[in-house]
Amino acid sequence: MTSRPRSIGIVGSGPMAGYTLRHLIANEAPLAITVFEAHETAGCGMPYRAGMNADEMYCNAFSREIPVFTRRLTTWLKDQSDIFLHGWDLTRDDIDARAFYPRVLLGEYLSADFADLCAKGRAAGHEIEVKTRHNVEDIQPDGARVRCTVAHDGQIVTAKFDDVVIATGHVWPAQPQIDGVNLTSPWPCANITRFAPGRLGILGSSLSAIDVVVALALQHGEFTERDGHVAWYPAKGADDLHVTMVSHNGIMPEPDFHYPYPYEPLRHITPEVVAGEIAKGTDGLLGRVFDLLIAELRAVDPEYLDDLGPDAETIEGFCAAYVRQRKNLGGLRALRATLQTAIVTFEAKETQAYRYALLRGHERFEPLLDILDDADRELFSAHLAPVFADCYAAIPHISVRRVLALQDAGVLELVATQEGATFTAGPEGISIDTIDGPLTFSAMIDARGQAPATLGDLPFPGLVQGLCDVDAPLLAPYRLNMPSNPAARIYCLAIPQILARNPFAQGLANCADLSRRAVTDLLAHGAAGGRTH
Repeated sequence: MTSRPRSIGIVGSGPMAGYTLRHLIANEAPLAITVFEAHETAGCGMPYRAGMNADEMYCNAFSREIPVFTRRLTTWLKDQSDIFLHGWDLTRDDIDARAFYPRVLLGEYLSADFADLCAKGRAAGHEIEVKTRHNVEDIQPDGARVRCTVAHDGQIVTAKFDDVVIATGHVWPAQPQIDGVNLTSPWPCANITRFAPGRLGILGSSLSAIDVVVALALQHGEFTERDGHVAWYPAKGADDLHVTMVSHNGIMPEPDFHYPYPYEPLRHITPEVVAGEIAKGTDGLLGRVFDLLIAELRAVDPEYLDDLGPDAETIEGFCAAYVRQRKNLGGLRALRATLQTAIVTFEAKETQAYRYALLRGHERFEPLLDILDDADRELFSAHLAPVFADCYAAIPHISVRRVLALQDAGVLELVATQEGATFTAGPEGISIDTIDGPLTFSAMIDARGQAPATLGDLPFPGLVQGLCDVDAPLLAPYRLNMPSNPAARIYCLAIPQILARNPFAQGLANCADLSRRAVTDLLAHGAAGGRTH
């Protein structure tokens, strides 16, 4: 009998898997880690993979905000050749910790750094094997261990582990549907660039939707820039292109704005004060923490709060007042004005205080999400989550300029839907009721981003069958409840399943934190090792 290191399987190799690996290799005892990746390239994940995304699609996390595997994005960029940088229209002077970069470029960085992370783990004494083109088809408890069924090159193989972490990332339906009407998925990007010029609808108005608009614009024309002004010109035969972004409120996230990094602490809604409120119990917890947010806004920008009106000091009223103000400013017209404000304050290194308070303040609500009672949970989802989603989804300035160039060219508009609007399909295309009346499009692209999903939606039938409750919320530390085999340790860090309870889970910083919680529990409570003959 010889001792063996504890074995851990990681399903997926995107950022969530990378941060999981980073936390695992900090363990002093050697581990045997196997990473399964269904595609040919490990490390980047679907939101950053070439082919899935067009080169012009941007990530809205700037370089310094991205938690590292082994080295920062700017360090990696500086190590690349001039030829590589030129291929991305970059010079060495463009490399900046506050800059935004295309998703596919970020994917190249993540893949390279993932390989370096594996090398670092091996040098520390861990066994690490990365198996690309290995698709895990099922996960099932097997005694005290966990069995993975894996498809590779037409063969089915099995592998057993002491622990398994599901880090499968984003999942997009091949054919999204609303009201029984077939829409088009924007991923892979070839789904959208194949469309001929015509009346096209884009469902959504976040950065994902903007990326779709820009990809269409570059497929059928080109952008030019002179003295900071961006213009768009159609290609020959593309004069019929007309794109309409359709969203619930007809508003678009605001341009990125200047704020200090490292972050400066807030005054009232601090981690320590929120922890004190949590210690008082869940009764009225959401309201107490919301009052801290209002106190923060009152302290840093009382004029902003006064402009929202007296109703804004209640949870229900705050969302309504926030949306009302944003809608009154006007969709694309507001975007033009807020871009100029963002540019001026960036140059002066001035922070828009209310935006910073909302951006950082929303993070203080995250510890509440697993413990709120049902009533407060519904209140948060209906009235605070939409505001926070709008606040942290700031848009890179290059994306804003391109949107405005398309508006100037007369090919882009943004409209809100009518309350209770439904989709219908007819001989002329797909129709929906908007505040401008019914609009019909030759195709409608669903660019609303990742939708939440239940544990029952996981693509592992044996695992789902053994779960205690497939509709149960997924709570930290994200270990699945397997009543038929409680010894099995399976952790679910799949983004759709986490989103059902935590709407802020998609960012790279969130991935680093979520994986840390799971790995901490895994290492603290799992078996110290096993025996093999």
